[in-house]
Amino acid sequence: MQVKGWTVVFTGDRTHADIVAAALAAHGLQVQAYGDFGFGTGSGFNVVASGVMVPDDQAKTARRLIREAESSP
Repeated sequence: MQVKGWTVVFTGDRTHADIVAAALAAHGLQVQAYGDFGFGTGSGFNVVASGVMVPDDQAKTARRLIREAESSP
């Protein structure tokens, strides 16, 4: 997904995108999560691709915060 002036900093399922968006917002970044939940046959619940975008000038900070969170125990 591309939106002029915004950079995608995370892609994954919607639950994780919402968690990442909340964490980035808690650090004062402007965020927009996108994607949706879907339901299918068989297992009953499928999660479709989702992600998090931030304004271009906040992308470096967002990526750093995500890296730090992923590397902490």
